[in-house]
Amino acid sequence: MPTFADPFQQHQAEQLLQPVLIRVVDNLRKAMEASNWIGTYEEHLLWPEGTTTAEQEQVRQIAAQLEDADPEAAQHLQEQLSHLPMPFPGYELRLSQGEHTQRIDVWNLCYQVCFTHYDPDTPAEVDPHLLDEVGDVDWLALDEKAQQLVQVAFEQLGEGRKD
Repeated sequence: MPTFADPFQQHQAEQLLQPVLIRVVDNLRKAMEASNWIGTYEEHLLWPEGTTTAEQEQVRQIAAQLEDADPEAAQHLQEQLSHLPMPFPGYELRLSQGEHTQRIDVWNLCYQVCFTHYDPDTPAEVDPHLLDEVGDVDWLALDEKAQQLVQVAFEQLGEGRKD
């Protein structure tokens, strides 16, 4: 999960990430259609760094209890969860071609599109070219960057273009 240098960068990222995800997924679909790769999306949980296995299990147990809890118990369980590290969804595109299997981390690809020179170890900076002069999403620039980075990701997979 990216960190941000300031609240303004975080606000811009929140504005951009859903459109980025939409364009990345659409461009992944187009790239698969033009290749011999067969893809399936897989969802998994990503935990904050340093989260112990015991904490992960505790979160899972409380979440399961929440499903059947009455309102009073649910409030108590929510309070417990508020003191624990919470996971966020991770998405991977699992690509297969015969015996070969590759994976593309969809969120990481989205971060590369959304941010300038994305590095998970440094605060993220929104790519200013993805916003127009009034701060709205520049859909053309966004689609061009998403298309370019998806193309690079598929080129790194190796063989697989349809003839």
